[in-house]
Amino acid sequence: MADSALRLAWFTPLRPVESGISQYSEDLLPVLARAWQIDVYVDGYRPTHLRESDTLRVRMAREFRAAHRSRPYDAVIYQMGNNPYHAYMYDLAREVPGVLVLHDTVLHHLRVGMLLRGRGAPRYRAEMERRYGRAGWEAATRVLRGQMPSALFQFPLSEELIEASRVVAVHSEYSRQQVLGWCPDAQVLRIPMGVPLPPEIPREEARRRLSLPEDQFVVASVTFINPYKRLDVVMQAVRRLREFVPARLVLAGNVSHMVPLERLIGMFGLEQASDHLGYVDDATARLIVAAADVCVNLRWPTAGETSASLLRTMGAGRPVLVTDGGSFAEIPDGAVVKVPPDVLEEETVFALLRSLAERPDLRERVGRLAREFVAQEHSLAAAARGYAAAIEAAIGRPVPIPPGGMETEQIDLPAAEPPARTDPLAGAVAQALVDLGVGADARLVASVARSMAEIGLAPGKMDSTGTEPEGGKDGSHGGERSKANQR
Repeated sequence: MADSALRLAWFTPLRPVESGISQYSEDLLPVLARAWQIDVYVDGYRPTHLRESDTLRVRMAREFRAAHRSRPYDAVIYQMGNNPYHAYMYDLAREVPGVLVLHDTVLHHLRVGMLLRGRGAPRYRAEMERRYGRAGWEAATRVLRGQMPSALFQFPLSEELIEASRVVAVHSEYSRQQVLGWCPDAQVLRIPMGVPLPPEIPREEARRRLSLPEDQFVVASVTFINPYKRLDVVMQAVRRLREFVPARLVLAGNVSHMVPLERLIGMFGLEQASDHLGYVDDATARLIVAAADVCVNLRWPTAGETSASLLRTMGAGRPVLVTDGGSFAEIPDGAVVKVPPDVLEEETVFALLRSLAERPDLRERVGRLAREFVAQEHSLAAAARGYAAAIEAAIGRPVPIPPGGMETEQIDLPAAEPPARTDPLAGAVAQALVDLGVGADARLVASVARSMAEIGLAPGKMDSTGTEPEGGKDGSHGGERSKANQR
């Protein structure tokens, strides 16, 4: 590569750091390195997965200042997330402005960990009061008493970095509007997330390789488990679902110290109907998703994130239940199953899982649209173009887009149709909920009817049990329940 090639410093965690952003960078960097010279700066460890090349090498963060003084980089890219893995780059992002990629628009939890080291409590409380007034001071006081209220999502503590950066990149319009609301003078660009489209793996093969039983309805979650991922809601719904079908819950991902996972599993009586596999490698994650009938990726409140784990699951062609809020509300109706984050959340999740368990054709259709959406909107090619635009805006001159092998086959998604909100559908939902023993609360009927309409379950397609009159039940879910190997 010529000496005149664009030179970038790229700050990001990489595996063995168990972070979704690690895998995100590992997927994207080899593509970008086709046209750009990239030095990746990590926090003092040797990466285990990223392959170095003539145009892509790994360096230690402590080397950056000297390297940048000796031969300044054209641009510095900071992959910033709301967890301690990103603390090492925070001060540099203020000192050497560049392109700030906000994977979470809220950085409060990261900042708490940084500010409370040593004697940082007064500084934390002072910054909260300066930014947010009395409400910020009161929230900081609660944190200093050992509490971590969900109200922290109202105080992003990301303004300092946003104001210091030349360009801010986010992955959704929701996040872009959030950042502009906090810092109206910021230059904020939305760029696609960029995930590789995985090969489709037959469900039977995936279950065989994971020793999961073929005769169970598998609900899977492959993501970091924290208090905001709504797994208590999912567990209660799966517990109730097991009264109708032999359902099983499979969890993969690290667990926050704030989530008593084993106690929750016991409380909902899922000891013999669940597996927690911990953090798994990418190959195993793909198998878990392929083995699932339905995946869940709920989260509320939101930190302004766009979930790479969700996009990978959708790219694998699996139907996913997501929270209808934040950036997830931007996903087209029909490509996911949306759950409003309201008081009827648990009832809605249960009713939707029951309907999906009874409708294999519906699961197939949602999964197909999910894969097409990822291929069209979040390809690595689209991400490369987005990064080129962000860097161009930061340095004020044209930037070459990485060539060759970049384009994903363009898939024309079906034209969006307004969801059917007719009385026959609501009536069928109401009767089905009564038959399920849920009750026909008007708000729940409206919530479930809306979610069903959005994924194409039109009036006339259901009988009073929520199934198609002409069959439509998946007979493979009968039989004895068996426990999969714990991994």
